Amino acid sequence: MDHSGDTMHHKNDENSDRVTNLFKDMMDVDLHEIFKPFGHITCVYVAMDQKMGVSRGFGFFNFINKEDTQRAINKLNGYGYDNLILRDEWATPV
Repeated sequence: MDHSGDTMHHKNDENSDRVTNLFKDMMDVDLHEIFKPFGHITCVYVAMDQKMGVSRGFGFFNFINKEDTQRAINKLNGYGYDNLILRDEWATPV
């Protein structure tokens, strides 16, 4: 099974969260720092523009527990961060 270029293969779709309106300099480690107070995170991914080397403005993360994901959504949806308002919601499976 080839997982190259797809760090999201190691996630639990049931506990997947999508966050949007990220600033251009946002990296995986930054997103992890925002969400780590809510529980044990198993995967963090910020979508990057490969040509420009900047965030595309959205990312995904997964907690072990569904309850932790819901707490993060409840607290951070509409949260002001770096002069932007985060949008945080359950990720829709593809």
